[in-house]
Parts: sequence; C-alpha cells; structure tokens
Amino acid sequence: MQQTRQISSLIPALNRAFSFMSIAGQLRKPQTQLRALSTIANTAPLPSVLRPIGSNRKVAPSAGEISVLNWPLPQQVRAVNPFPETIQAWIMDFETNDPLDIIDVQRNVFAAPIRTDIIHRVVTYERNMKRQGTHNTRTRSQVRGSTRKVMPQKGLGQARHGTRRAPQFVGGAKAHGPVPRSHATEIQRKVWLMALRSVLSAKYAQDQLVIVDDMNIESHKTGDLLRTLKTNGWSPLSSKQEPNIMLLPYMETEETPKELKNLTLASRNIPGVSIMRANDAEVYEILRHEYLILDRKALDLLQSILKPM
Repeated sequence: MQQTRQISSLIPALNRAFSFMSIAGQLRKPQTQLRALSTIANTAPLPSVLRPIGSNRKVAPSAGEISVLNWPLPQQVRAVNPFPETIQAWIMDFETNDPLDIIDVQRNVFAAPIRTDIIHRVVTYERNMKRQGTHNTRTRSQVRGSTRKVMPQKGLGQARHGTRRAPQFVGGAKAHGPVPRSHATEIQRKVWLMALRSVLSAKYAQDQLVIVDDMNIESHKTGDLLRTLKTNGWSPLSSKQEPNIMLLPYMETEETPKELKNLTLASRNIPGVSIMRANDAEVYEILRHEYLILDRKALDLLQSILKPM
C-alpha cells in the first residue's frame, strides 16, 4: 500500500514533465517559434512610459499604438541669460571730475564681447574710405618723346629697341603704374555696429570711458581747458605727452551749438584732443584715442543705435 501511494504522488510530476517536453519539441519548428513569440508580444504588458529611440521625451501609451505613435511636436527652448540687462556707470562733472550720479547703461552695448577680428575689418574699411586715391603715373602714350625707332633692328650687336618712351629708358613711361581710383570697400552695417559695440566695451572695461553731464565750459582759452584735462587725470602729468582724448558730444546739426562753442575754440589748438559728433562716431577715431568722453545725450543716442534687435 505504501508503494502504491508513492507512485500515485509521482504521477502529476511526471505528467508535467512530459507536457514540457512536448512543448519544447514543438518550439524547435520555425513556424511554431514565430507563433510563440507573437503570442508573448501580444500578451506582454505595455510599459508605463514609452521613449523614442535616441530621445529622452516621454510619451504615454494612450497616445497610440507602438507602431504608429503620435509624437509631440518639438518645443523651442530659449536660453536664459543669468546676467542683468544693465550695468552701472558714473556720471562725472566735466570741469572737476567729481561724481554726480550713477546710471544704468545697457550691458549688450558697453559690456559686449570684444571682437578684435571685427574691429580689424571695420578699421580697414574706415581707413580705406579716407584714402584719396589720387596716385597717378604716365603711360607710354603720355610721356614726352619721339616714337621713332632709336636704332636699327640688326647690325649693331645691341638689344632690340623701339621708342624712347619704353619703361626701360630713363624718362620713359611707368609700366603697370597706379592710376587714380577709389580704395573704398563695402561692409555690412551689422558688422560695423558690432565693432562699435566692441570698442565701447573695451573702453568701459579699461576704465577709459568717461560719461559727463554736459561739456559746457565758461572759458574759451586753450590753457584753461588743458589745465582742466590734466587736473582731471585725463592726461599723463609725469611725461611731456599731450592729452589723448576723444570728445563725443551730441549735436543735432553739423553746426556747433552755442553751448559748445567755447569747447570747440579751446580744444582746436590742442593736438591730442579731437571733437566729433555722436552721430558721426567712428571706430578708428575712438580706438586711436586713449580716453573717450560722452555726455548724457550722446550716451542715449548711442544706446538707441547700438541696441541689438
């Protein structure tokens, strides 16, 4: 009886083993394997979150079937600038160089990246515009002299020559010489504005940009203005060098206004001091002077012109 009970308890285990062996034999066939894999794929639970290949964007399973998913449209991402839009600058008194106020100026105008390559392009452009281009040489048809042959072609044992106007003779023409022409080149306006922003930023970074309330002075004498510039520290006192200053006041028209006549008269006899309208500001002129002095109106004008779109 005990042996019969042991055999009856082993029958379920043997049945399960035989059924597993029969299933394994069927899976050896290719068609059966495909059916089994498709069954497993259909019955397998979907993941809670789907991700497209090569992307970190999550897509819910309810968006559609696995083969035809309605992927969301890519959204435009904008970088956030951690720096404030403005920086601070002092407003100084022109005659005493005393601080009067602190104002906010635009960072993208006075703290822009300093592009030396763009500055070089614009300086070359501005200097080419100032070239006169009046150079000229005389060609064979313009020099004085006869056109007859100077010596026979053969018989003298010398080189073959024609007219005395040839370039190899003294007093002859100039071969491939310069002719009057314009050296002006073209440059994009945005490139020129970028160079001007770079120069102003360099002056601000080197503490060579001075913003004053106005440039009205009482005296029209050169000695008084020169003494003021040296007292304010805008000229090296320990050397014999003259002040190297660029004055950039605001002028509505090309005519000098009444409040700036004394400044114009006093500064025109100082070699290192230049005056230019803020509307006509040039990169080369600002760059070749050590100090740049602006007034409030000129500052507002430059910021309105140089502000990036």
